Amino acid sequence: MAVRRRKALGIVVALGLVAGAGAAALILLARDGDDGRQQPEGPDLITTAVAQRSLAEYLEVTGALDYDHSVTLTAHTSGVLTRLEPEGTVVTRGESLYRIINDPTEADTADVLARLASARSSLVAAREDLSDALAGPPESDVAAARAALTDAREAQDSLVEPPTEAEIASAESDVATASEALEELLDPSPAVQSEARSRLSSARSDLSDLLAGASQAEVDSARAALAAAEADLADLREGASQAEVDSARAALAAAEADLADLREGASRGEIESARARVLAAEEDYDLYRFYSTDHTERVAAAAELSLAREALADLLEGASESELDAAEAAVLSAEEALADLLEGASESELDAAEAAVLSAEEALADLLGGASAAELDEAEAEVQAALEALDAIENPSEADRMAARAELANAKEALEDLLEGPTPAEIELAEAAVLAADDALADLMAGHSSEEIEALEASVASAEASVASAEADLAELGAGQNSLIVMYGSTPVYRTMKVGSSGEDVRQLEENLAELGHGDEDGFTVDGVFDEATGEAVRGWQAAGGQDPDGMVGVADILFVAGPVRVGSWSQGIEVGQQLASGTALATLTVIQAPVDGQMSTTQRVIASVPLSDRDLVSEGIIVNVELPDDTDIAGTLTSINPSPVLDEQTGENAVEVTILLAEPASEVWIGATVDVEITETLIEDALVVPATALLALVEGGYALEVVAVDGSLRLIGVETGLFVDGDVEVRSPELSAGMSVVVPR
Repeated sequence: MAVRRRKALGIVVALGLVAGAGAAALILLARDGDDGRQQPEGPDLITTAVAQRSLAEYLEVTGALDYDHSVTLTAHTSGVLTRLEPEGTVVTRGESLYRIINDPTEADTADVLARLASARSSLVAAREDLSDALAGPPESDVAAARAALTDAREAQDSLVEPPTEAEIASAESDVATASEALEELLDPSPAVQSEARSRLSSARSDLSDLLAGASQAEVDSARAALAAAEADLADLREGASQAEVDSARAALAAAEADLADLREGASRGEIESARARVLAAEEDYDLYRFYSTDHTERVAAAAELSLAREALADLLEGASESELDAAEAAVLSAEEALADLLEGASESELDAAEAAVLSAEEALADLLGGASAAELDEAEAEVQAALEALDAIENPSEADRMAARAELANAKEALEDLLEGPTPAEIELAEAAVLAADDALADLMAGHSSEEIEALEASVASAEASVASAEADLAELGAGQNSLIVMYGSTPVYRTMKVGSSGEDVRQLEENLAELGHGDEDGFTVDGVFDEATGEAVRGWQAAGGQDPDGMVGVADILFVAGPVRVGSWSQGIEVGQQLASGTALATLTVIQAPVDGQMSTTQRVIASVPLSDRDLVSEGIIVNVELPDDTDIAGTLTSINPSPVLDEQTGENAVEVTILLAEPASEVWIGATVDVEITETLIEDALVVPATALLALVEGGYALEVVAVDGSLRLIGVETGLFVDGDVEVRSPELSAGMSVVVPR
């Protein structure tokens, strides 16, 4: 990128300019004994007037003219495209960009429903997260954190405490066990070898039995078992014999008779007989008590008297409740037994008997068929495993020996560590674990910060917006004709706005309705609240545009942009009459105007690169001049400076990118063209300025100007120099004023 700059020159450069003007331009003068006045030597002096003006630096760079931003126009619903504004068309507020006849497919509906379900699920999760954060940590988490802290402290205490006798004994036992294992590996005991050989012998015997097949005794036993099972099944199928039925009926009659006797009680004869037995027993007892010397006879008489009295008491009291219950149970059992005999075997009993027969048949078939391939494989594998186990005992490998030695070394090391106590690193690690657990508990008890709560609330708001967007898409799926209307605003449409909605998107909608002349309804105000009056205004606007006046506005109905847009070239493959899916890119929209201080202003801007060495000349807000290719000048405002330098590929220098917004629009023909940007920085206001070649260097140092007096005489005035800019220099002296003539050496 070409860059031209007229920089301020240093004093040394100024002297070079003076010297370059010729020997006459460098006059070394002495002031000793001279009042500084001279007479002009001739009429051919070149003079110039001292000017009073501003000194400024100038920087000229090139840039590209374009619009500030553009958006991609996409289909906001699926269907057939019937109209799309042609390239170059400027679409303003209230005008449509396209028209689509919508006839959603099952796939479209399924996609929207899936997105809606996902959005609702995300909303539920976001609300739960926010609710949990506001409610504080659950008791289970607090309990877990406290338990973790307790465990960490106990581990720390256990680490620094000396080992207990039990711990030392356990570690010594581990050493002994590992030592015994190593010794057993190196020199196995006869018992271990005998056990391994016994296992091998048993495995070989089992394999031999399988290979030999079943013995005649085993076959006979299996046949007998089958015959018994078949006999049992036959008995069940034939049912009970008459003798079994008669016996069951007799048992039932006996049980019923016993129950009847218990319920009727003792007869008078039984009672009299019992009393007579008591009287006889009393007489015998008295006889033996007074006249017999045989102790055994007296005891027997007393026992007989006791039994007689108990029998009489039982007869007088009648049957007990438990005796009646037992008798009734006996009757019930006899009835059930008789019923079972009369009914025959149940289905489950027959199934069990048939299963027993089948099992016996299979067992006999297995014996007659010999061992299966799987059984032989298993037996052979057991023999091989037994062989390997015996070989491992009798001929242990070097790897086994090394593993056993390592196990013993580890056990000894563990014992030594236990006796020596923890290392400083282990203590430090335990302390760190306690601190971490303590911090975790403190963080949990402190709850969420305000920033975290705000982030969770933002997540809820985002999830709600996603749900609203999906619901809007679902609402727009109905068959019909959709036109996308341009309206002005910075907040995008993300939901279906209807009565009850509120927010910045509603306020923008109301502003546009008012600008389009649909805000005359009673009670209508631009307040961001979608009330009945707003609904009436929406229905009026929809009816005027030939839309379905449902009083709702969604994503498929309007597009909020900053201002008027120009339609760019259609996307590749887009043509009227084709079927579109929702989200299909249709064209690029360039925003050509946007509001600035309440007024629409062009969005044309220039992107230019300023050399990094000239960064001090630019700042946001300065006014610059933009020169178009036809030499037309337009003012512009530098609105932004990219803080990150980039490499200018044309100059190979580092540069900063600046953005300049034009005060008025340039002709469309220059969009994309390269333009010149003139940047001016005023350095000094109202400076006294002369050509740098007018300076005279003094012998004693410093500079002077040769001033032409009114009478034509010349005198030297000492001056202080300031900035050198474009061959001019700022000079300062109390004797110098604007308008004076000074000599410029040839």
